[in-house]
Amino acid sequence: MSSNRIDVDIGGRRSLGQRVLGTFFRGYNRRLEQAIDEGSKNGIYDVLDEWKRESTDLAPLKFGTLRRGIKAELISRGNETLTGQITATAVESNGGRRFDYAAYIHDVFPQKHGDSFAKPSTPGTIPRFIDVPLEENGAKWAAAIEREIQNTLRRRGFRGR
Repeated sequence: MSSNRIDVDIGGRRSLGQRVLGTFFRGYNRRLEQAIDEGSKNGIYDVLDEWKRESTDLAPLKFGTLRRGIKAELISRGNETLTGQITATAVESNGGRRFDYAAYIHDVFPQKHGDSFAKPSTPGTIPRFIDVPLEENGAKWAAAIEREIQNTLRRRGFRGR
């Protein structure tokens, strides 16, 4: 299986000012944390949708197994980190042996043969179909997650700068 991920650290969401205000306003911290969590999740889901779409378009299409094997998921690690992860698996059997075509194409092929196919089965496809979209769009996607958190805070009544 090949994979890559984007992490959002939501552990530092409570500044001193927020803790002080929370003392005076019941439920403030809880509502603030819920809004940040909601915005983070919505932003990551939006990024995962775009990342999966781009990865699918860049993955070879010979039989479609590889493209169908691309999955996106949100993983919550406690209250501190949300991880958006893209994985790909395309297991084929040949003579009783199992072979993960996705892992080979994404991880091994580029090391042996470079970052492009000499004669691709589908024009415009590349071996590192998961990593390249993240490398090209990582900054844009991080900003999109941040904007979604800010928008959620505004919708929930938290005004800021």
